[in-house]
Amino acid sequence: MRKLLAVLCCAVVVTTAVAGPASAAGTVPGLTGAAAKAAAGPMADRFLQLRQGKAVAQRHTFWGPEPQLATSADGLVVTQSVTPSLRISNRNDVVYAPTMKPTGHSCVEVVTAYGLGEAAQVWAWDWCRSVAPAKVVPIDSAFLATYTSTVDGHPAYTVQEVRTNATANSWTASLRNVKTGAWDTLFTQSGSDQSSLDEGWDIFELYSTRNPATGNAYYCSDARGAVFESSSLQLRVAGHWVNASPTNSPLRPTANPRPADYDCSTLRFEVPAPNSTWRVTV
Repeated sequence: MRKLLAVLCCAVVVTTAVAGPASAAGTVPGLTGAAAKAAAGPMADRFLQLRQGKAVAQRHTFWGPEPQLATSADGLVVTQSVTPSLRISNRNDVVYAPTMKPTGHSCVEVVTAYGLGEAAQVWAWDWCRSVAPAKVVPIDSAFLATYTSTVDGHPAYTVQEVRTNATANSWTASLRNVKTGAWDTLFTQSGSDQSSLDEGWDIFELYSTRNPATGNAYYCSDARGAVFESSSLQLRVAGHWVNASPTNSPLRPTANPRPADYDCSTLRFEVPAPNSTWRVTV
């Protein structure tokens, strides 16, 4: 599905105002267990098919930086945009943007999901045990007030995931609480990563179906005017936070994507800060 490219990390060590220990003052409220799976609905089925590389009728495309295994990173922190009003009209289509998972066989992928006419959600996807959405958080007014701030003109949340125990391969994903300044725990899991992928990712990803009347995918008109942005991406390497760069986090599948490959002629792909900030506008 994605091809591992081993590269040596040569990023400059920097400090950050948001990255830090994963200890949290609270817990992000949300649905867990069977309730989480029910809330994610068919979106979760599509997501699992996508990650397992199964053949599907829709076009599967993605784009963004993929931290490489050779960086030896054991954590990732990034700020992700949200579009609370976005609804996808075609019931088979799903937009996962942004979605992130650290390299190093982490247990948790944190997904911003839109699809099947449902409101936007944040997922903690468990890759080590249930291989399912372990927690689902609606992006509602309470979420926006507690976990988002305005970044480049749109709401965005900051998520951090770090490995807390190397022997058990234990990982904790947390969201920055803008009211308290603390890291609230989203989900913790340990075990063996079942994604079968060595690299990490922080990407724009989708399942799309072309509308024969327009030649574009349905999401293209649904999301017109939307901005999908990931900013201030950093990796934790040897206990220090370093900016994502073209060396440690190359853009995949290409540095210069074509809108036609995403069935949306109006798409614009930008990298304001290579490769720590990327933006897709519709």
